[in-house]
Amino acid sequence: MKLGDKVMRLPETFTDSGEDKRSLRRPVAGRVVYIHPKGHYHTVEFELNGGHVRESFKGVSDLSLIHISEPTRR
Repeated sequence: MKLGDKVMRLPETFTDSGEDKRSLRRPVAGRVVYIHPKGHYHTVEFELNGGHVRESFKGVSDLSLIHISEPTRR
């Protein structure tokens, strides 16, 4: 993982409200804006209608990420 990577996360700080008014947690696309120097956590910024929201997530292992596919350049 590196700064600027696009990732999908399940944020805890905001949810969608379903038709039956229950809160729904859904994956949201965001961009990695900070990585702890020792890899303890990383911070992702999400762009929402009301502005930008940042949330931190445990670890930085590439295996724990769901990356948004982008073409590879050779």
